[in-house]
Amino acid sequence: MLAMAGVAAAGDQPAPSPSKKPIEVIIYPILIEAPIFGASIDLPALPSLPGGGGGSSESGEQTGSTDISLNTLYMAGVLVRADRWFVEARGQWADLTASRSTPRLTIDTAGRFWTVRGGVRFLGGLSAVGGVRRISGSLGATLELPALGKTISGSVDPVLWDPMVGVDWTQRIGALRFDANFLGGGFGVGTDADASGEGTVAWQFIRHAELRLGYGFFYYKETVADVSIGSFQRTFTTSQTLHGPLLGIGIVF
Repeated sequence: MLAMAGVAAAGDQPAPSPSKKPIEVIIYPILIEAPIFGASIDLPALPSLPGGGGGSSESGEQTGSTDISLNTLYMAGVLVRADRWFVEARGQWADLTASRSTPRLTIDTAGRFWTVRGGVRFLGGLSAVGGVRRISGSLGATLELPALGKTISGSVDPVLWDPMVGVDWTQRIGALRFDANFLGGGFGVGTDADASGEGTVAWQFIRHAELRLGYGFFYYKETVADVSIGSFQRTFTTSQTLHGPLLGIGIVF
């Protein structure tokens, strides 16, 4: 009787609330995104050509933009999530090949992005988020000057650190987890402007693995001073945009 009473009492205990779940760690060894990529660049005018009467169409301000092209971007990261908070670190890298020759300008670029963010839940599935993003990679421009019969070029490898703020939303329904987030930053501290966002659904199809599908975008604008263009020192102002579907596998602990 005592044993049965004990079993009954144990059975009367409420099931643990999903909000009281222990800390969850998810490692993403690889996430693949197929972004549509485009870029633009502005370069201040070069000095007037000798004998040009104070100006020349070949030395004026150079502006160009790339064609839109489909690329592949690789990511890896780790997510640590508890009931009221989360922390995520992620790296992204891609050699993005979107370039076009205008009458005088060609652009080539490659990017490496590292983001660390953390959030505290304040309402339902909503969390306030803060973090930092490191942006590095190569940026190059080639100017063709037909009147001189020559080509001048310059490249730079900036490393910029952006403070970031934003929001995150998470909702679980059975084996599915829906996530959406937005981050904005830069504020002239690193880049002039920096914005990114994602919407994903993760399906935990077995105990220690999940499949993640979604769509993401990333935009940033940067100004880099003292770039050597031929024998001249000039400033690059460039903006780049990536957006596309993503796919990955997560290892859940």
